[in-house]
Amino acid sequence: MSDFTIPQDTPVCKPTKWFLWRAVAMLVIFSVFAVLFLKDGIWGYRDKNLQWYVHENFVKAGTDFQNMETEGGVTESKWQNYAKSQQCKFPEDAADILPKGTDLEMAWPEILVNGYTTMSEKGAQNGTVSLWDEYSSSEKWNKDSGDHPMYAGKIREQFYATAVVGILIAVTLFFVIRTMFRSIHADEEALYTQDGRRILFTDMVRIDKRKWYTKGLALIYYKEGSEEKKAKIDGMVYGQFKEEDGAPAEKLFSYVMKRFKGEVIEYVSADEDEADDDKLESSPTNN
Repeated sequence: MSDFTIPQDTPVCKPTKWFLWRAVAMLVIFSVFAVLFLKDGIWGYRDKNLQWYVHENFVKAGTDFQNMETEGGVTESKWQNYAKSQQCKFPEDAADILPKGTDLEMAWPEILVNGYTTMSEKGAQNGTVSLWDEYSSSEKWNKDSGDHPMYAGKIREQFYATAVVGILIAVTLFFVIRTMFRSIHADEEALYTQDGRRILFTDMVRIDKRKWYTKGLALIYYKEGSEEKKAKIDGMVYGQFKEEDGAPAEKLFSYVMKRFKGEVIEYVSADEDEADDDKLESSPTNN
């Protein structure tokens, strides 16, 4: 029912800022995750893979230099001629896991070709570590290339995760938009719920207010023909309890209670409350 049909002197509970801020926070969190997953899937993991495989070629260069020393010695010119002829080794599925446009026939970096002096002075392995540190710094890469590459399946997972988060964003938006156009109000004859139900006070059989003062929730059980149904007043989502705003939720609930003539379930001990909840859940009521 549109607001212009509601009498001016009856309480109306519209969606609260509390609900709106929580919804916005959820949307922000989901959006951040979606961006992160998408970023890793498109280029994040691929960049890490390129770094990992290039680093492995530095390790191989150290091993090759060490083998050449063992087999009869290595000179600067001999090393340069060898290093210039080498290409970086990439996996067979390189096109699926490396950045788009990567040269899959990439030659060894120039720093390795000219690394004879460093590897001779510091040793083959320590020398390539030093060369890698210098090279990764120039490429603005992390010196730690990681323990393993991100395989194609792992990259696909990022797109699946993005799709899931996208669905969560769509669902959240749906409920936010739907809620923002709803309200709970009452007149002298009935309560009008957020989903459009008109519940006459004479049809109400009991009100469960045990969670009203702790969570702002009240359950209203009413008759619809021969069937008993249940409706919920959620004061945290609709109305709120701020005194400076007139405490709309409390005003509405008091308005309903004054006109209600049935059974009221008050707050009792925790054990009794839990037992009653179990009993109510097992009773033949509908939401």
